[in-house]
Amino acid sequence: MNSATESPPNLASEKAPRLDGTIVKGLALIEYLAEQNQAMGVSAIAQHFGWQKSNVHRLLGTFKALGYVRQDPATSRYELSLKTWELGMKVVGRSTIKRAAQPFMRQLHQRFAESVNVSILVGGDVLYLDNILSNQPLRPTASPGARVPAVFTASGKSQLAWRPDAEAIARDIIASNREAASIRLETFLQDLEKVRQRGYATSVSGWRNNVNSVAAPILNSEAQSIAAIGISGPAERMTPDKFGDMG
Repeated sequence: MNSATESPPNLASEKAPRLDGTIVKGLALIEYLAEQNQAMGVSAIAQHFGWQKSNVHRLLGTFKALGYVRQDPATSRYELSLKTWELGMKVVGRSTIKRAAQPFMRQLHQRFAESVNVSILVGGDVLYLDNILSNQPLRPTASPGARVPAVFTASGKSQLAWRPDAEAIARDIIASNREAASIRLETFLQDLEKVRQRGYATSVSGWRNNVNSVAAPILNSEAQSIAAIGISGPAERMTPDKFGDMG
């Protein structure tokens, strides 16, 4: 499936802007709260970032007044409100890639009865936009909004294989991610060449043990990847001998 509606950003050609420190801190706080499974206290937040408690109080107070953060009246701890979810759903809902991929996702889901997802590449991460879950009891898959380093997944490899900056992205992931330290760049680039030859990528326990996946890229008019559609499932069902039919 080809689309010219969304193209990968060329970050290398953009000059680094001057960043506003307060906005940077505020967004870092929002991202930190989004990653937590429980409400957080001011002291714990300040310790995590190395900030003064007064700065944390001010940021949290601002976000609370704007409706992005709520404070538990019993514990006085803070967590994100659903306002961030509302904004995210509006952005994802406007995605032309998600809308264009849905008919193909449904076809794959009906044919193989496994979980199907669509993702894009953001920096060195695969960002999952949407999925259709398998009806079978075991159905491991990445939820919409989840990020995974691209070198580990079929969705990531299928997109990198058609990116001109694939080597730079892979090199950065390997250098900055402890889980990727055992990956040899030369071998990985050779794998991407094989992906281009057969048209799809595979992953065997790449990011999660006993979870396998197959993915193919969505290309724009310049034959560069802008997204990927993938199928994932437990290794006991998604055995390598089935990859060819799914790819």
